[in-house]
Amino acid sequence: MNDWILDVLDDLRSFARQNGMPALAQELDQAVDVACREIGATIRVSSPEFGQRRGTGKVTKGH
Repeated sequence: MNDWILDVLDDLRSFARQNGMPALAQELDQAVDVACREIGATIRVSSPEFGQRRGTGKVTKGH
């Protein structure tokens, strides 16, 4: 229902990384974690740049 916010945060995080804003990208990593806890989403994250870990890279819903 509110999972769209994860897509928005991921887009913002990607923009920050691509435009030399690492501190903002880190803050958005934390925002993704908070959003996941708040909406109770289970996420699976995969990124060649950061490996597989929660809160970084591409956000996909998982069960």
